[in-house]
Amino acid sequence: MSWKKAAIAAVVGAQVMMTCAFDASAEGPTVVWKPIPSVQPEFQHEMFPSEVPESGRVPAVIQLLSNVPYYDKYEDSGGPPQGYLAPQEVHVVKAGMPWSETYNWWKVSTWLGDKWINVPSKALDVAPPKQISLLDNTLMYANPNTDSPSTGSLAPQDVEVVAAAKRWFVAENFDYNTMTWLKIHTTWLGDQWIQIPLNRIGTLRSVVPEKEYFLNVSSIPQGVGEITAEFISPFNSTGYRVETMSGVQWMFYRGAKIEESQESLALDTRTTLFAQPYSYGEEVAILQPQKVDVFERINNNPYGNTPDEPIWYHVHTSAGDGWVNKQFADPIAAKPTDVAIELKSNAQLMNYPTGNWYKFAQASPQIVHPIRYWDDPLGNRWYQIDSYVGLVWFKLNPYTDHIVGEGFDPAIDMSFYTLYYNSAKIDGDELKFQDRQVGYIRDNAWYVSIPFLSEGFRYDKSESGGWTTYQNTNFGNGFRIQAGSLQATTLWNGKKVQQVNLTAAPQVSSNGEIYLNEADVRNLFGSLIAKVDNSLTFTLQAYKVTALAIPTSVDLDQMVLNVAFRDSTQQLPAGASPELRPKLTVEEIGAQPTEAIQAYPKWVAPIQWDMAFFQYQAAKPLKVGQNQLRARLEIGGRVLWQQEFTVLRTK
Repeated sequence: MSWKKAAIAAVVGAQVMMTCAFDASAEGPTVVWKPIPSVQPEFQHEMFPSEVPESGRVPAVIQLLSNVPYYDKYEDSGGPPQGYLAPQEVHVVKAGMPWSETYNWWKVSTWLGDKWINVPSKALDVAPPKQISLLDNTLMYANPNTDSPSTGSLAPQDVEVVAAAKRWFVAENFDYNTMTWLKIHTTWLGDQWIQIPLNRIGTLRSVVPEKEYFLNVSSIPQGVGEITAEFISPFNSTGYRVETMSGVQWMFYRGAKIEESQESLALDTRTTLFAQPYSYGEEVAILQPQKVDVFERINNNPYGNTPDEPIWYHVHTSAGDGWVNKQFADPIAAKPTDVAIELKSNAQLMNYPTGNWYKFAQASPQIVHPIRYWDDPLGNRWYQIDSYVGLVWFKLNPYTDHIVGEGFDPAIDMSFYTLYYNSAKIDGDELKFQDRQVGYIRDNAWYVSIPFLSEGFRYDKSESGGWTTYQNTNFGNGFRIQAGSLQATTLWNGKKVQQVNLTAAPQVSSNGEIYLNEADVRNLFGSLIAKVDNSLTFTLQAYKVTALAIPTSVDLDQMVLNVAFRDSTQQLPAGASPELRPKLTVEEIGAQPTEAIQAYPKWVAPIQWDMAFFQYQAAKPLKVGQNQLRARLEIGGRVLWQQEFTVLRTK
């Protein structure tokens, strides 16, 4: 019994009154069982799942053996009942399944209208169905006793039921293999008794024959059989009679419908031919692009498909007959590529770039040279390689693997690390965080509280000599500002990097907080600012930067510094202006700032739905001999990484 039934039964169980026995063979009103083929249960609006009598799974009439409380609505059953029904016959509107459990909900028709009742099985009786279908050879007895000699045997057929043992419908310990006695009528011996399991009580209905595929059913050769009838039972799921090459089988679910077809199918790319319409099944062959003749198809196969390619085709090919699905083929939009990829972790190798249909093989950390690439609808990029198990596809690990263009050897690796976030509600000309004012409009621009932002962005504050310093101790960057000054100083690990000009001088509020113009917030914090609904959101993306192999000696007139960059595309789409992402600067120490070389990221490829791969390349001219250089990655005035190094030009 379900927990819901048990809980409700506890409420109404104490209200159930006297019980008495009921003999189905005794004289009295006839209780009629009315299975009507092809009639489906009406749509249920009540919370509780239910069946209607016309489904052939619940009786049309039940006999109440004691006073039973009733409710106008099922949802009201937790409170006091609206009244009680005395012992009587009631017509069933709908009922829960299986209705023979210890407690069950019924919707019944009364002189007051339809009502809900919860009846323990011991407080009701139900006449057996008037007719059942025997599925097996069944012994008959003159009395309901297996110790008495059998009077004969019935082959599978429909039989008329005239009576049943008391409480014939009760499953001991909820076991529907429980045997029960039914009295049937025969034309040559009169009334006889048979004993069958509860779950074999039902009616066999003919259906329009339908050829179907059943997955992983060893008793059905190749998984293909024809449904010719269905068995409707009050005590079991609907069973289906399946005619197969090895005889009749019974299934409690339908397979995938196979339809005849006469069509020509163009396989535009390399496609797998399967022995069955199942992607994990036996592979017959790998078909090269060609046209094949279709003689059967499954229009909506549930076994291993995406909604984009639901059709399996049964085809004749030079490799023999088999099943194909265009999902399990090289994508027609795949393009050639000449990049190299450095795998830093094991890569799962797949037949095709969809789902998880592995080759059960891996590529270990190495540099691979893909043949093609394909971007799936979710924004993931897949690569095809010719491996030790044949042509396969894989996805990158976006946090470790590197995409390397021809001649591109990254000296620096940068990747998105985390996101800091702050938001304030727009209240007229003010920004508010809860009841605290954190911003205001002046000259059509927002001015934002720096203490408010520094709390969300994890900056520490210090003051000295009239200057206020904000330093992020986790990542090393910071800045120094002064009220009324149009210049600020950016910092890296507490040391001055450069002076930057501000759009407007910092303002000091009456409570002593410093406010910055939103353009200067973007510059000093490197924050993205966006209006979302009725709020301003401030987001700050943090990055992990690693120097891999900055060159120390070159024999050319310039040094090329390459950066591999993996960035989130949730806050800033891949197609956004490159200047909104980190900037790479390479400069000679002591030289004029105008001689510095700067570069912005170039999009290379999507990695997954929320991340893309970018590359930088900065070529810095060198003089012969030692060159004292500095490389820096920054967003606006926020320094993400900086390192000084020496490069020797030998020629």
